[in-house]
Amino acid sequence: MKSRLNNNRRVREVVHDQGNATFDATYYGTIILGTEHLFIYQYNISNEKVEAVRVHVTSNNATSDYPVLFVVRQQRGVISWQVPLVLENLFDYDTVNRTLCPTENYKTSRKHVDSTQSVYVQISTSSPKRTAFTLAARLLTDFEITLNERRDLFVSPSESVYFQFTFPNGIAIEGVIIKVTSNDTLCMDLSIQNINCPVFDMDRNVEFTGTYQTTTKSSAITVQRNEFRSRSFYVVLVVRAMDYACTDFATIAPMNMHGAHRIKQISVVIEPTITYNQYMIAIIVTVSVFLCFYIIAAVVAAFQYLLMYRSEGRLPVPDSSVTPDTQQPIVSREAEASNYGTTSQTEGNLQHTAGCLGRSDAADSDSSIDEGEIDMLDDASTDKNIIRTKTFLYVADLSRKHNKVLTKKYSLYQWHLVTIAVIYSLPVIQLVITYQQVLNVTGKQDICYYNFLCARPLGVLSAFNNVFSNVGYVMLGLLFLGLVYGRDKAHQKAVHRCNSFALSCGIPNHYGLFYAMGTALICEGLLSACYHVCPSYSNFQFDTSFMYMIAGLCMLKIYQSRHPDINANAYAAFASFAFVILLAVLGVFFGNVWFWSIYFIFHVMSTIALSAQIYYMGRWKLDFGILKRIYLALKGELLQPSRPMYMDRMVLLLLAGLVNLSLAVFGVVTRPKDFASYLLSIFIVNLLLYTTFYIIMKLRSKERILPQTLLYILSAVVVWAFAFYFFQARLTTWELTAARSRELNRECLLLDFYDEHDIWHFLSAVGLFLCYMILLSLDDDLVKIPRNKIPVF
Repeated sequence: MKSRLNNNRRVREVVHDQGNATFDATYYGTIILGTEHLFIYQYNISNEKVEAVRVHVTSNNATSDYPVLFVVRQQRGVISWQVPLVLENLFDYDTVNRTLCPTENYKTSRKHVDSTQSVYVQISTSSPKRTAFTLAARLLTDFEITLNERRDLFVSPSESVYFQFTFPNGIAIEGVIIKVTSNDTLCMDLSIQNINCPVFDMDRNVEFTGTYQTTTKSSAITVQRNEFRSRSFYVVLVVRAMDYACTDFATIAPMNMHGAHRIKQISVVIEPTITYNQYMIAIIVTVSVFLCFYIIAAVVAAFQYLLMYRSEGRLPVPDSSVTPDTQQPIVSREAEASNYGTTSQTEGNLQHTAGCLGRSDAADSDSSIDEGEIDMLDDASTDKNIIRTKTFLYVADLSRKHNKVLTKKYSLYQWHLVTIAVIYSLPVIQLVITYQQVLNVTGKQDICYYNFLCARPLGVLSAFNNVFSNVGYVMLGLLFLGLVYGRDKAHQKAVHRCNSFALSCGIPNHYGLFYAMGTALICEGLLSACYHVCPSYSNFQFDTSFMYMIAGLCMLKIYQSRHPDINANAYAAFASFAFVILLAVLGVFFGNVWFWSIYFIFHVMSTIALSAQIYYMGRWKLDFGILKRIYLALKGELLQPSRPMYMDRMVLLLLAGLVNLSLAVFGVVTRPKDFASYLLSIFIVNLLLYTTFYIIMKLRSKERILPQTLLYILSAVVVWAFAFYFFQARLTTWELTAARSRELNRECLLLDFYDEHDIWHFLSAVGLFLCYMILLSLDDDLVKIPRNKIPVF
């Protein structure tokens, strides 16, 4: 009985080691079950600045079974922790530093706060053995960080740090950017929290409030003044116990890895952001630059109209007596004799003239006519197989279908594209708005991969500059549509006037693909803007989908110029584009060996099939007998080699095949993670190859490149050179984690508003517009050349 009373007395015993403890002094002691140590610190609240107390404790021989417990009480709150501090259920930290939330910041009010504050530090344990501890407290007179002040400090998982920043009075600052840099790659959280208590400054709770992002070497968060009613916020820095949040994998450290081994040295600075006037200057300058293109286009159009008006009525009639070989030295006179089935220019003129005078033929009167409903080639002497398999072809041979049929066929491109854009864009807009709302509500900035060092927020958008920089695509797309519309209307007027040049000379004018190209450029701007609302791994395809279509439409337009009767229809083209986009998505999510093997086979087979389609002008069949026909053809060539019937096409297709095979092999060997960009590069390379071939063949055929077109070509080369230079400046990448991606972030480069990627947007928009103008004017030198004298290549 006496022993039990002694034990109870021991449990209730309280030892007051230091009634009035002193700041900056270190206290050493031991503690055992049944004792409690109490330290009391006192300080006076300053009316001029906010101060805080930071408590430092250690215990070298405490265990996780019998930890030393620290409870700190203030006037308005209490905080507690234990030593060793267990994090991630793996690591024990025997040193802990905690900053106490200033009493006056509870509910952001100084009312009823005692001018003299007392801090009670109570220490206890359940250990039956004496456990040593040390205690020290420091009054942080520099708890508030000021504008443009640089702080260099050390942070560990058990020694988090936070400061308070207050927007200065009398200075017109609409927002600030908090920048954190470090030389090591230890994972850390940067959090911006409202002034309130308690402060969430541990790795297990730092994500519970405010705005935060993971950090390795570089990080930045931009906040606006109107986001904080108290005009103040906390800057919280917490080092993680493990790096998996920043690297996607965890490096399992030894169990005795303590805080001293994960000390991160960082620098913090808070700088003002740009003002509202700077926003307006950047926006106005950008719009003004692109409006200059409208002014230039208007001046050039007016000049061309004056030239056309002066020369109208004095144009010579096309001379049908000129022989093909005098105009096209690439075609031999011997080949002319074998060109049976060619439509003569006189016959073509009579057909067009009759159509002009009568305007009552069935094709004109029936707006629902379809090229598949009737045979547009009149009889056996002009059969497709005879016409299209000749050694030497002219545009007149491949433009025999009725103009209204082809106009309807190519106008489907535009309307199909508009339909696809609307259906595709609506869920995209809904998704990115949801992402932006999630980011704003949760504060988790790892969701979106911005260039945080140059993210200019406006309204609900976290990076307005990256969104707005796509305005060039939209404005230049609208301008191109206007230019195409002007040409279309001028051509229609010439046809109605029975202008012989419009009826039988030059490349057949079908503007449906041009309208589709302009619409695709606008859609690319809109979808790219949607992507940059919240760029991430899950919505990357928004930024590239219409790039595939633009490249594909440009190749189709080049092919259509001299093959209007046999060009692909809109249904097949957009079905192919849809499959390409699907392939891009699969390549990103399933980029394993099996996928690349299947892709390689598909790429090679597609190249062969497309080459056959182009070489034989569509006069081949893919069926079960294809292998037998290939075998017989190869056998015949081996027994009796012969010169290819279409040498120019053969050279182009062999070159294109080698290039595509090289690209396919490169993909299989390197297996790039960004499969979407790799696939887009294939489209771009093929487009450049085909465009170069077309221009070379024009020059070989003694056709001219007009000065205006030459200016477009040279300008496009220069613009694209600069554009790709800025494109190579990788500012973010969703191939890495958000923290590692931020290591690539850079400061703004233009007008303190745009970064390198924004400049890429501007230059690529101009480059695409110039490429469009090249295609629009490339064959303007042929407007007076009869179509039966324009070679097909």
